[in-house]
Amino acid sequence: MLLHVGDGTGFARTNALGAFTARMDAGVALFFVLSGFLLYRPFVAARLEARPAPSAGRYLRRRLLRIVPAFWLAMLVMGALGWISVLNGDWWRYFGFVQNLSVETVLGGIRPAWSLCVEMSFYLVLPLWALGLARLLRGRPARTQIRAEAIALGALALASLAVRAAFFDADHGSLWLVTLPAFLDWFAVGMGLALASVALAGREPRAAVLRRAWLAWAGAAACFALVSLVVPLPRGLVAARTVEAHLAQHVLYIAVGALVALPGIFGIRPDAEPASRAIARFLGHPVMAWLGLVSYGIFLWHQPLLDQLLIQDLPGRAPVLPFVTVLVVTTAGAVAIAAASYYLVERPFLALKDPRRREAPAAAPARTIVG
Repeated sequence: MLLHVGDGTGFARTNALGAFTARMDAGVALFFVLSGFLLYRPFVAARLEARPAPSAGRYLRRRLLRIVPAFWLAMLVMGALGWISVLNGDWWRYFGFVQNLSVETVLGGIRPAWSLCVEMSFYLVLPLWALGLARLLRGRPARTQIRAEAIALGALALASLAVRAAFFDADHGSLWLVTLPAFLDWFAVGMGLALASVALAGREPRAAVLRRAWLAWAGAAACFALVSLVVPLPRGLVAARTVEAHLAQHVLYIAVGALVALPGIFGIRPDAEPASRAIARFLGHPVMAWLGLVSYGIFLWHQPLLDQLLIQDLPGRAPVLPFVTVLVVTTAGAVAIAAASYYLVERPFLALKDPRRREAPAAAPARTIVG
């Protein structure tokens, strides 16, 4: 929302702080890293622990129930309201998660949904990757598997960077840059973190890292400052002017995403330094947990809502602090709609992900980030 409000109100181009809001699309990297970690960890853990792999059918059913109902309903409602144009000849591109494969639709409908299309592509590819490695590495010692997979993920990331370099286009004309091959490195980093978390589970060398988790966020802040202030990038939702700046931006974004995710991925020990415990309290705060719960709806609804506020010239009617005013109104409105989406649409469908669990006793609460 900081990115889109900053761009929509002109704040990113006219205010000194706009150098930072213009780079908030680094959040996409964090999103993809977390997806790579969370979705791949069950597969790699099962293989390294010599357990049966998760069911691909069950995995895909869970993904569809998580993503499709809220997305389709949001497009139907916003299309009926006239907020977006999806009920037309290209409807199948929007509802089929392939809007990113056409210049005419890539930024149509719910504009940020191009990244959701990339995510859906990753959902389909991930079980194939897991199955291929399971067959290739079957019977080998765990250490050999870990080393081989780390090399494979590194090669995947380098190949993805090569695709991005080969198809770079300063005019945003190349659709390759908004498809899965150009983002596989971000997912690969998350998958690598899943591999590391399984390999290091229960091992003492992890402890020192977990006591100083604040260093990860300090590193993320340094990378974010570097990409915001040093790399020659235009402010706003436009491409870098050179391939060197484009690649520097892309690599620094993944550094930001990975470093921000580290404390949540590996946890923070109770004897950690005060700054690290503060990170734990922040990530574990009930408000943050609830915002995470409804965050999918925020993603779906905030840009169309912002567009309506801009059409009504809200910045012009709040000339003193237009950026702050639009940000507050957009945030409040998006969170409210997202909450309704979660409780009325998403949660009922999420209950269908594991029908057998509805008859089982309540599961033990998830561990906190501390400990």
